Amino acid sequence: MKTKAIGYGRQGRQNIAVLMQQLHVSTPEKATTTKVPKYGTEERRINEDATRPPLAPVDTNAQRKKEGEKTKEKTRKPKRQSLLPDKQPPIKAVDLEHCTAKYLEPLRCLKDVNSDVLDFESWASTWSSVCGFEKIAHGAYGAVYRMESKSQPCISTIGKLIPLQARIGWGSKTKQFTPVKSAANEVFFLSTLDEIDGFVQFRKAEVLCGRLPEPLAAASTAFDDKSHDDIPTRFPQACTYPTQLWLFIEMSDAGIDLETALRVDLPREKGSILRGSPNGDKYLSAVQVRDIFWQVASAVAVAEKKLDFEHRDLHLGNICLTRSHQQVEGMDTELWTSTPSLLVTIIDYSLSRGRTADDATVFKDLSDDPELFTGQGDPQYEVYRQMRGVAEEEDDSWEGSMPFTNVLWLDHLLEMLLERATIIHQDADHCQLWQKLTDLRKSLGRRRATAKFNSAQDVVEFCEMETSR
Repeated sequence: MKTKAIGYGRQGRQNIAVLMQQLHVSTPEKATTTKVPKYGTEERRINEDATRPPLAPVDTNAQRKKEGEKTKEKTRKPKRQSLLPDKQPPIKAVDLEHCTAKYLEPLRCLKDVNSDVLDFESWASTWSSVCGFEKIAHGAYGAVYRMESKSQPCISTIGKLIPLQARIGWGSKTKQFTPVKSAANEVFFLSTLDEIDGFVQFRKAEVLCGRLPEPLAAASTAFDDKSHDDIPTRFPQACTYPTQLWLFIEMSDAGIDLETALRVDLPREKGSILRGSPNGDKYLSAVQVRDIFWQVASAVAVAEKKLDFEHRDLHLGNICLTRSHQQVEGMDTELWTSTPSLLVTIIDYSLSRGRTADDATVFKDLSDDPELFTGQGDPQYEVYRQMRGVAEEEDDSWEGSMPFTNVLWLDHLLEMLLERATIIHQDADHCQLWQKLTDLRKSLGRRRATAKFNSAQDVVEFCEMETSR
């Protein structure tokens, strides 16, 4: 879904001068041996001292395939602790009617969701004692807040607040509220994909009951005063009811979203993480395009292999960036071989499809939202219509596995990146990398009937073979 103003990151505190030094391109010495992808070997630190394990691309060695060796998968990352300390006064729980408790069972039965439904006012009071609230986005699903520690201002977390559909009454019909089953699906993907490098780190989820408390309402008012978008930025009136149900999801702060970072109308300190020179150049280098695309493609390919994953909504607002803390003296211009200057995190799985360990399918039936396919004015709407065309070939079913949808979104991503890239003032190696990226874009953009790739894994394997030549 189209969502404005998402930015899961500490935009104002980026050291742009240091960043641009890191992104300075110099031609490395040519190696005589064949290189292999080395993404993910650097320290990844986003508002905390934490590391993420190496991102291991899909193994395409033909001999190993013949021997039946399995593709090396990424190791599980340790869960980060919630920003809320464990030693806090207990938050008041709400006594639910039997029917309501049963209605919430799809959420409450998940191991990553608190079994008690918490009083929203008591919950907000507890959180307010340790952090402040800043609303940073509002979309069809609800709102996103950044909560910054009062004792350690450099530490923050992200909270996604989703109003849930009521069991009965007006609130059970409106599309502005999320069905309980859809909310449970998103928690499943957050928890499952958390172990794959490149996806946002999940912390916890809680079901709340009550009106929107004052700290969050004040943050919403401040957000409205700053917002210039022509989309609704407030919760529906029904959210003022004392019986309103909510889902709160806490996750790591993953940086600024790509849509915001690419906007040319932003001040330098907010939008220049991607600019290719300290002079405020508004374009990407070929190396930056490669870094972003490769990390997204690799992460989706691993998720695709692990649980038949399809994101189905991988627009620029759902890809977050932060700069690498690795000191990089020069940038390798091989096709998919370098230490990345930018680190990518994929977010928002509200439209995603996958399967559980028991082979049950988790998905959202997009045919229930026909307005999704009628949008105009942004290239991402065309991708929704292309996905619908793929679904029509599968008997109009959104339940089945259609990994080609991942190829459609990778094509969209690379198209958007190349539109903002330049080869002006670049050396021969960068021009060659640019040409390879352009050729890949042409291959991705073909129709399904003549497609060179049928999945994200196919895309990654092709890129690895190009590197080994």
